[in-house]
Amino acid sequence: MTVPFIQNKVYKRSEIHDEFGGSRERGISMSAKSPMVFIFSSETGKEFGYTNGWNEDRDIFYYTGEGRNGDQVFKMGNKALRDHVSNGKDIYLFKNVSKGMFRFEQQLTLVDYTISSVSDGSGGLRDVITFAFTIFESISADPVIDFDKKATLQELRELALNDTSNGNETIQQKKVHVRKRSDAIKAYAHKRAAGVCESCEMPEPFQAKSGNALDVHHLLRLSDGGPDHPEHVAAICPNCHARIHRGIDGNELNQQLIAKIRVKEEAYVKSKRNF
Repeated sequence: MTVPFIQNKVYKRSEIHDEFGGSRERGISMSAKSPMVFIFSSETGKEFGYTNGWNEDRDIFYYTGEGRNGDQVFKMGNKALRDHVSNGKDIYLFKNVSKGMFRFEQQLTLVDYTISSVSDGSGGLRDVITFAFTIFESISADPVIDFDKKATLQELRELALNDTSNGNETIQQKKVHVRKRSDAIKAYAHKRAAGVCESCEMPEPFQAKSGNALDVHHLLRLSDGGPDHPEHVAAICPNCHARIHRGIDGNELNQQLIAKIRVKEEAYVKSKRNF
């Protein structure tokens, strides 16, 4: 899987924003040009009740939401982190190494969040949000879940948009649901395509051992694979997939595909509303 940053490479924060946009000061920065959310983490903030860092196994990263005064609420960056799956946004973690310089650590996926009361530094208490993320690659590397062939498009859609932060399950149990959500979006795209490339609209080119010869392509992502939104994926033939990524008209073809999927999804959502 390709991501736009190299793990452990140090980047100048201003250059990240020059290319992708977003707030240059906040710990949580939403790209203005791409479906991405950046977390810029540092060791400061403990006096405000912040606890940012990896667990002992380094498979869960805990990050405190933004807002140093009063209760933290789900708006701006906090809302972007909570809703990144349903909004089709990728999360990238950077750790501060020196003034203005940050090391890229991992691409993350939300597993859980909690709200707890901590000292506000003046004798009072305030609500603070703590997000729990898992490493994106650890999710995408797990074996693919084989969904029941009888699963409906709506059932797969609901699984793809499942909010793992609800309920009283453990982090490890929620990680399983994150993986299931990731695979559900792939199954959803295949189910919606029904054996026909959603780009060139030709039948799948051969009979695959896996049962489907169409590739799942992420329309708005800089990389393929992992959890996303039903409106941002398409099942396309290998030829169209290669053309989009490597062809001189790839961007134009991708834009046409985005328009086709938008029409499909709008029609589907409208049909469910009128059901």
